[in-house]
Amino acid sequence: MHICIYEDSGCNNLLPMAYVRPVYDLFCGMISIQEKLIRNFPQASLTLHTRSVLEKVVRDRYPDCLVNEFPAGLEEIVFINGRTLLNSETELNKLGKNQSFIINDTVVAARLSGAELTMPVETVQNGITFDLDGTAFEKQKIDGVLVEYIWDLIQANGDQIRSDFALATQGSEESAIDDVTVIHNQNVFIDKTAEIMPQVVVDGSDGPVFIDRNVVIQPHVYIQGPVYIGPSVLIKAGAQIYSGSSIAEGCKIGGEVNNSIILPWSNKAHSGYLGSSYVGSWVNIGAGTDNSNLKNNYGVVKVTVNGEVIDTGLQFMGLIMGDHSKCGINTTFNTGTNVGINCNLYGSAMHEKHIPSFTWGSASDGYTTYKLEKALSVNKIVMSRRKKSLTKNDEELLQNIFQLTIG
Repeated sequence: MHICIYEDSGCNNLLPMAYVRPVYDLFCGMISIQEKLIRNFPQASLTLHTRSVLEKVVRDRYPDCLVNEFPAGLEEIVFINGRTLLNSETELNKLGKNQSFIINDTVVAARLSGAELTMPVETVQNGITFDLDGTAFEKQKIDGVLVEYIWDLIQANGDQIRSDFALATQGSEESAIDDVTVIHNQNVFIDKTAEIMPQVVVDGSDGPVFIDRNVVIQPHVYIQGPVYIGPSVLIKAGAQIYSGSSIAEGCKIGGEVNNSIILPWSNKAHSGYLGSSYVGSWVNIGAGTDNSNLKNNYGVVKVTVNGEVIDTGLQFMGLIMGDHSKCGINTTFNTGTNVGINCNLYGSAMHEKHIPSFTWGSASDGYTTYKLEKALSVNKIVMSRRKKSLTKNDEELLQNIFQLTIG
């Protein structure tokens, strides 16, 4: 079997996160959407389809994978929408020939062959987004979420941690670490390489907690599941990590985090509140920074996405902050604030709710353009501290986004 995970035009509503990664690389639960979609097809070969602007970067990230191309002579391909977040990925195994699966009347997977392959194959090779709603095959509903906006991932995160935890811990022994208070031990997994200091409470009463390899947790930390703590994460003394939170590889976390997703190599190392939020990679959140995730009138939160004000339908919605963005000490973000990539923000006055990529400034002093050369220089310094580097293709992508942002 050959699988192609593809991007459709829905990626535009997942900005700014989708600026620097395909939608299927978005994180939810304990792994990315892509990893969820392919884990039940261990013998299948794989093509990753992405927008042409991302093709070089995706090839760098997945050197052993086909990107926007297919092996010669394929007679059948299973196409899966990269925004598909399933409650049970095993359902994809039931996709029969000349059949498609739908969520909310949108085709999210289809098994195509013969003449039906011509259009999607050519589109994939050209790096163009597409959909499969025009397929005339039998359509069957499938249980899951077609991710429309970033807050869909936040909303789904707790349940995704639960399902990922069940798969990741099959056959594993219960964890036991001295000086750690574990509540509901059967709901807690702590990797044997993790270093957990005394006076830490890990509470699995309301959902599982997975603490991955080489994690360091300092004293007086409280973790309330469902929570995922990724590889090489540092949780600093006194932190509180509440349910629905996922912290990916290499992050440094302090203060209070609730129902939020933080992508790899970002820092929220000091006091302050982050709630109902989604934070990209290489972000630094200054000491004392807080975001609101609930309006004073308890009303529904609106967020500006891709130039349009969207009613989220949610009472709790916090901050979206794109990759490489930074904020200074005591920065304050309003409910439903959307910050682009490579922003540098400061000041205690409440920031505007929509801040375009490559913005520099504060609510009191005003905003200006963050010069590209300066932004790239900072990115390189930050990444080098973690022994990572900004590749030539990463730099070219950021240059393209800069031109798109400033017009």
